[in-house]
Amino acid sequence: MKRKTDLLIINNCPSFYKINLYNELNKHCSLHVVFIGLSDQVVIDENFKHTIQFSYELINDIQIENRSKLNTLLQLVKALFTYNATKIIYGGYVEIESVLMMFLTSKKKNCLQFESSIKESKVTGKAALIKKFLFSRFSIVLPSGKLQADVFRSLNYKGKIIETTGVGLMNKADNKEFTTRDPQIFKYVYVGRLIALKNLSQLIRVFNQNGKSLTIVGTGVLEEELKSMAKENISFVGFIPNGNLSEVYRNHDVFVLPSFSETWGLVVEEAVYYGLPVLVSEYVGSQFDMVEKPNTGLIFSPDSDASLQNAIDVIERDYSFYRSNCLNFDFENQNQIQIQAYLKTLSL
Repeated sequence: MKRKTDLLIINNCPSFYKINLYNELNKHCSLHVVFIGLSDQVVIDENFKHTIQFSYELINDIQIENRSKLNTLLQLVKALFTYNATKIIYGGYVEIESVLMMFLTSKKKNCLQFESSIKESKVTGKAALIKKFLFSRFSIVLPSGKLQADVFRSLNYKGKIIETTGVGLMNKADNKEFTTRDPQIFKYVYVGRLIALKNLSQLIRVFNQNGKSLTIVGTGVLEEELKSMAKENISFVGFIPNGNLSEVYRNHDVFVLPSFSETWGLVVEEAVYYGLPVLVSEYVGSQFDMVEKPNTGLIFSPDSDASLQNAIDVIERDYSFYRSNCLNFDFENQNQIQIQAYLKTLSL
């Protein structure tokens, strides 16, 4: 006999922010989560198995790129026959096994968790036709924000669109304390991988020129190359575990994310949470929901050093305005919107 559950969720990796979200959902409904594998491309707590409070399985306890696709498909089919779910939520359509599953499950039950923005997704030509075909298998889509929802609107998607306002729940401090920041010398910070997609060469060029204090947190294949480019005002501190980042944010004034591509950017949420105004490139997926709409910072072009420098000038001039908006951002309300978005699928 099949086990009854409200939500069967198929996701690629057990990232900490997805685990946080599913732990909260588990308080309101029953769910079973199938994680396909592990990945160095997302932040996974090394003790993640001890933080999970919901029913789950991890198909491949290895890097997701090294998985057996056949075995993964068989395990997904097994989960489908084990659980009688009210709704099935797919965490994307990158893995071929998930795509095949979409055609084995009922469109009425199928929901799609979607994190790519209109700036990253092709919505014309052959790509649009493929997307329309795949999206037709879902009665409900759960885009993470406005720019993600715009993908479906541009393709004239006929199902239900429920914006979640996030990609998961970040870790929050038990006791969030702020220092009074009225900086005479502004301290900037970047947190993330040191890879070409993050466009750190632009960041270093601009800060080499303006001489302002910049801290780069993270590691990656370009670390030595970037260090060789940077002047003394730019410091590299290596990888810092997510649980220890609060001290980094508290000791800086402005967060910068210059990426050429960023589906959402949870680090933007983290920075705003700790009261840091943000400067983000126009390709950061959370730019509307986390920056433009609440006025927590500015958006610049990753292709123009002058655009970034202008954003720096404006953020320093109007710093108290942007910082006040960060401090007043209602994260509890945002979390509830995200949780309720998933619960709403059960009544549709």
